[in-house]
Amino acid sequence: MKTGVVDGLWQGIKYRGGTGHLAFIGHRLAGLGTLLFLIIHVTETSAVYFNPQFYADVVARYQHPVFMLGEIGLVAAVLFHGLNGLKIIAFDWKPDLWSPEREQLWSLVVFGATFALWLPAAFVMGRSLYLHSILMEPAPAAVTPEQVGTGWANVAVILLVAAGLIVAFAASARPGSGRQAAIKPTLETRMWMFMRYSGVLLIPLAYGHVMIKDILHGVHLINLAYVDLYWRFLGWRIYDAALLSFALAHGAYGLKQVSEDYVHAPLRLRFTKYAILAAWLIITAMGAIALVGGVGATLS
Repeated sequence: MKTGVVDGLWQGIKYRGGTGHLAFIGHRLAGLGTLLFLIIHVTETSAVYFNPQFYADVVARYQHPVFMLGEIGLVAAVLFHGLNGLKIIAFDWKPDLWSPEREQLWSLVVFGATFALWLPAAFVMGRSLYLHSILMEPAPAAVTPEQVGTGWANVAVILLVAAGLIVAFAASARPGSGRQAAIKPTLETRMWMFMRYSGVLLIPLAYGHVMIKDILHGVHLINLAYVDLYWRFLGWRIYDAALLSFALAHGAYGLKQVSEDYVHAPLRLRFTKYAILAAWLIITAMGAIALVGGVGATLS
């Protein structure tokens, strides 16, 4: 007999809801895939402080073609989840603009834009995979401080994060717009707002991270020395701290929402929620400690 989770997944797959439904399924799958990568990424990056040799071994394995193909797929997931999230946010703020026809149209736009943005990134990353992981050509020389960041970039990152926070708080303080009704705020309504505003903030944060680390620099350049050089700039530490806090909280709450759709037994659902909360706290703490401690604390 099918479990509630399996039956729910099967019903979601076989439901013929058109392009809008495909975008809904794709949004969830892309979000869950991105969250899985984020958990792995934060855990292994925190090892630069707790166990640097483990970090060195892990990032060396990331140069395997299978892992690099996974990163190419990850870029597509991040792009789609972000673009489709913007579509969702736009219709939430202006629900009078929503209609089944517009949902179908803008879902197609999201699919097309995702492919158009992903294709050049896939080419660059695929070329790196072919040259350095198949032909085994020597990896590029180590990056310089000028490539990682300069004084103006340091300031720009801080201003970007600060401006994003100001916009988010200012927007949340406005009287109701869209679906914001004059109701007493609860934890659920506040988290609903957080998911929208954090989604907007994560567009430049997550896309910038993927652009720099996965596309421009690439996995063959990343090692302990790279992270040490990168984190010498206060701006990049603030950037990573913002990405860590917003992305993990956004992903954890998204996972909580998904679990509510597929886990219906009250005791099991409560256990699932507590497990998600505990994992979020632990992984966020690990990343924060590594950001504060840095690589220098463990490098000989």
